[in-house]
Amino acid sequence: MTDKRKYVRAVYETAITITNEGATDAGTSVNISRGGLCVKTDRSYPFGARIELGIDLPGVPETCRIPCIVRWVSPENAVGLQFENLRAIELWALNKLMHTLGEVEP
Repeated sequence: MTDKRKYVRAVYETAITITNEGATDAGTSVNISRGGLCVKTDRSYPFGARIELGIDLPGVPETCRIPCIVRWVSPENAVGLQFENLRAIELWALNKLMHTLGEVEP
């Protein structure tokens, strides 16, 4: 299988929330890139679902609410999320975070 990731990723564990169809669930990020992140949750989400990610990014005073789309799902409830419509402050914080973490090739 060929890895089609566009961005390099870094290990990053932090508490997150996922809001989908009015329900909010907790989870933990596994890794992050400039394009999205992998999260572990107790709930499964369908491929293509549009969700709202709640995540605290360094340098941003409030929790970021980032629209995402589910790009893959594993049987262990790991979910691959692609960021959509990052605000300028979120993009700045994400770039700073990735630089701090040191990106690794996929």
